[in-house]
Amino acid sequence: MSTDKPLDVANDPYMSAVDTIMWRGGFDRRLRSTISVLEIYDCAPDWDRLMAAHEWASRMAPRFQQRVIDSPFGTGTPSWAIDPDFDLHYHVRRIRLGGDGSMRELLATCEQIAMTALDPERPPWEGTLIEGLPDGKAAYFLKSHHALTDGMAAIMVLAQLHSRTREPMPDKPQPPRPAPDHISAIDTLRRQVIDEVQSIPGQVDTAFRAVRSLIHPRTALSQTLRYGRSLPRVAGLVSPPGSPLMKERSLSWRFSAFEVPFTDLKAAATAMRASINDVYLGGLIGGFRLYHEKLGTEIETMPVCIPISVRKPDDPVGGNRIAVGRLAGPIGIADPFERVLTVREQVRAARTEPAVDVFNTLGPVLAWLPGQVIAQFSGATSQNDLQASNVPGIPWDTYVAGAKVERMFPFGPLPGCAVMATLITHNGIACLGINHDAASITEPELFAECLVDGFNEVLALAADGGPGVVPGTLKRLG
Repeated sequence: MSTDKPLDVANDPYMSAVDTIMWRGGFDRRLRSTISVLEIYDCAPDWDRLMAAHEWASRMAPRFQQRVIDSPFGTGTPSWAIDPDFDLHYHVRRIRLGGDGSMRELLATCEQIAMTALDPERPPWEGTLIEGLPDGKAAYFLKSHHALTDGMAAIMVLAQLHSRTREPMPDKPQPPRPAPDHISAIDTLRRQVIDEVQSIPGQVDTAFRAVRSLIHPRTALSQTLRYGRSLPRVAGLVSPPGSPLMKERSLSWRFSAFEVPFTDLKAAATAMRASINDVYLGGLIGGFRLYHEKLGTEIETMPVCIPISVRKPDDPVGGNRIAVGRLAGPIGIADPFERVLTVREQVRAARTEPAVDVFNTLGPVLAWLPGQVIAQFSGATSQNDLQASNVPGIPWDTYVAGAKVERMFPFGPLPGCAVMATLITHNGIACLGINHDAASITEPELFAECLVDGFNEVLALAADGGPGVVPGTLKRLG
């Protein structure tokens, strides 16, 4: 009898080097890489169906039943192994919202959940159903370690695990529960040593090709110099100084949520002949400009970091396939049109930096460093005022255990930065999640108002797209 198979996602038996850096960087609690998503449901899902959906999802994507097995010395790339003690009762929780049940109360609850460290001895994720929202609605908050996957792959997995109907689907695939792995720390160390030995021929080939390149010394020298000039920019060693308003860092995260119809973002982008991402970044930086203006601090640029996807069509779904792009955010440009075009040119330049993929290139070496060293390295290169990510969402109606997903707000970590902004477009609505350091943003209400006004400056440019085009507005939810 044939057996249904799980999804072909996140099935590598051990972490990539980049994932390892994220995992070990959490040695410094200020650099924990916890990513989260908040889903708003039109009603409370059936609890038994929700638990069954988690059980099914963990069989469809076995990575959710796997824990991390590190070497005895905490070096090299860890292994992923099915947890023989996997227990959904631990990973899936159910609470009722206190207070007034408002969006602000919901976000405050999610902040507390997100700031609580994941158990490194269990699969690194937790899901919480939150009931008690107005009008019979409910929310679901999923948090996981960034080493589990990047944002793009996470959405790809959610799109396949969420249902397209409110009713149960008895004919969906039913793969068996994966058999537990019994991998020890010594097994992981043994595998690491074998991998290093097997990599020697590749290293020799790389060295040989490098020597052969000397046949054309001018070309080799030119490429080396271009890479050498690019490396400090990508590593953040020549970034503009951070804002004096946001120089403090703490352990406290604060969430806020905003939304705008995706068609409004697209109209502004079309009017300026820019990308959605250019408009998004231009709006964010405009908000920072207004915040500084209202607090009486003038700066011309601010350090901004964006992830650049290096995921190829044939790459497996799962893990992180991202590089680093660094911008000098043009906070001193008041004209929103000029600001967006300046951002556009900087993003183009960042994507073509010769050293853009340096952290993936150096990853195999960095993975052998102890967590304390990696944490210091991460902290030294990530002191940005803003990190911003834009992830394509799910363009159709989705359901979970009989409840319709109305909104999907993402919240990234704060790896040394003052503000993390993440945008996901869910079924026609661009959902913006802001995570800011409570010590960096001392006037949170003013900051939220400035973000709305800064975005609306950019959205207003849609009126230049022709007669009948009505600019949209960004709306704050909490």
